[in-house]
Amino acid sequence: MKPVLFLLLLIVIMTSSPAGARPEYAEKTRQGCKTCHETEDGGKLLDMGLTYSASGYVWPPQGGYRVIIPIGKRLRSIIGFLHIFAGFMWFGTILHVHIVLRPAYAVKGLPRTEVAIGVVSMLTVGATGLAMTISKIRGFDLLTNSDWGIVLSVKIGLYLTMISLAAVAVLFVGPKLRAPKREAVAPEDGVFDPKTLANFDGVDGRPAYVAYKGSVYDLSSSARWRKGLHFRHPAGKELTGAMSGAPHGEDKLEEFWRVGEYDETREPPRTPAQKLFYLIAYTNLGLVFAVLLTIAYWRWGM
Repeated sequence: MKPVLFLLLLIVIMTSSPAGARPEYAEKTRQGCKTCHETEDGGKLLDMGLTYSASGYVWPPQGGYRVIIPIGKRLRSIIGFLHIFAGFMWFGTILHVHIVLRPAYAVKGLPRTEVAIGVVSMLTVGATGLAMTISKIRGFDLLTNSDWGIVLSVKIGLYLTMISLAAVAVLFVGPKLRAPKREAVAPEDGVFDPKTLANFDGVDGRPAYVAYKGSVYDLSSSARWRKGLHFRHPAGKELTGAMSGAPHGEDKLEEFWRVGEYDETREPPRTPAQKLFYLIAYTNLGLVFAVLLTIAYWRWGM
């Protein structure tokens, strides 16, 4: 949980606004703090300060103070809190799953709790971010004709990329991870692992393979294995231990085609859905740090 708590502190620091005047603005505009604030230490914004903020911090501001949709200060504070909290929950979930639990935690199906937290958090971040933007700027043209707006546009672009990847993961990849299609595909190097061998169960037209003493045999041509079951022994399994109770010896297997080797310690290859999941997972992790770096530059680098 320490990475999650650290992220909470980081997001709160990065997204909180200082109460006083910001020296970088005074340096950029070559104006004293009282040009925009009531006192040299900051305080309430004057009309010039409000106009400067609504113009995307372009000096000198033009056109007087106006915003797309005004929102009261108290309501704006609540919206800001929800924005920060939702961002913490969203990024905290990503870091917790990717760094603490690792993506393999979800490779067999996306956990419902994390998905629910992520979806609600993403939608909340988007809605509150839009509300704060339209209550701060006078027009959407500022997103392209001011340095402040361009950096905000980059952050919005990263957000849209992340929710697009999340939509692909939840709507398309997740169902395939939870209920993968059973396919009998032999490994290219001829070495079967337990999970791959299990797909050759002789059911629904799939071949009937069994492993014996490190070798894999195709028993599909045997009438006794056509339904994937010979007495109480299913196909797709390692049957070395079962041979001692059979009425025949291992020489019986020599009548069948040896298709490969068997390694019970080998991990199965990743499915296309699993590969896509890992790609999306680590891409989103990188985007989290990209967003945090963008916020850091937005707050202190401009």
